Amino acid sequence: NVDKMITSEYKTKVVIDKKRLANSIDRSLFFSKEGNKKPIVVDIKEGVLNIQIKSSTGGLNEDIEIEKEGNDLTIGFNPKFVLDALKAIDDDEVTLYFINSISPVYIKDEKETYIYMILPINLS
Repeated sequence: NVDKMITSEYKTKVVIDKKRLANSIDRSLFFSKEGNKKPIVVDIKEGVLNIQIKSSTGGLNEDIEIEKEGNDLTIGFNPKFVLDALKAIDDDEVTLYFINSISPVYIKDEKETYIYMILPINLS
């Protein structure tokens, strides 16, 4: 039951401005185009979501204000997959539900008119 999993079993819940997140991830794509498809590293702490990517051409390191419930977390993603989900959502804010750094993240609204699942990339 997907609904039960994402409503009760998450360890970290983040509410974030969709445009700011999408714009930051969009900028990160510039550094992931080298063929080796570098992941973005998302670091979630109290009040801040940090997005980082490093490549031979430089890197990106940006903080976005968030509302966070639960644990701090560091997780990696293919930036394109996250951006594709965000582009399909009309809301100004999105809510992300994380379990841990190796489980999928869910993006959904309260009415569950949409649910997106994004698989993380192992950072180790």
